[in-house]
Amino acid sequence: MKKDKVLEANQLATIAANLLNDGILEADRTTAKRIFRELEASRRVTLTNLKMEDGGTVRMDLTMDAGAFNGSLNFSAWRDGVLALVARLSDDLRVGKPLPVFKPLDTEEQALDGGGDLNLIGSVGGTNHDGMVNAIMLGLAPDPERPIVTFSLVYVDPDQFLSSDAASASSSS
Repeated sequence: MKKDKVLEANQLATIAANLLNDGILEADRTTAKRIFRELEASRRVTLTNLKMEDGGTVRMDLTMDAGAFNGSLNFSAWRDGVLALVARLSDDLRVGKPLPVFKPLDTEEQALDGGGDLNLIGSVGGTNHDGMVNAIMLGLAPDPERPIVTFSLVYVDPDQFLSSDAASASSSS
């Protein structure tokens, strides 16, 4: 009987940061743009098949939820977001403490598409393009039936990260 291997959030975040760095940030521009176009078209991209200590393999996929992106999402803005996220994940992981994991509030759309198993790692990459602030987080969704982990680049409302003083100043302007 094969025993299931459980990867902790920090382990998955480390794997994701490395895959995003190697597969997007360090990849040639043509490859990175192809991945962006696939994600932009709501398609899943397979990043790698990871060989586990027990000899099994786990497929690592990538998706994107840009529903909360402010402005016009283009390759440069997306790549900057990935860079900011990978940098934040790297900094947070280097400290060595457990990363917080959040379960987003279920929405009707998540209930319909089965996306209710998504967990968000508590590291946020922030960008500012032409005065448009965006925040991106890493989502994780292990497949309950198959050896697949889906990483999601999830744009979230950046206003939720403002301090109460900054939020009141931005709402009064």
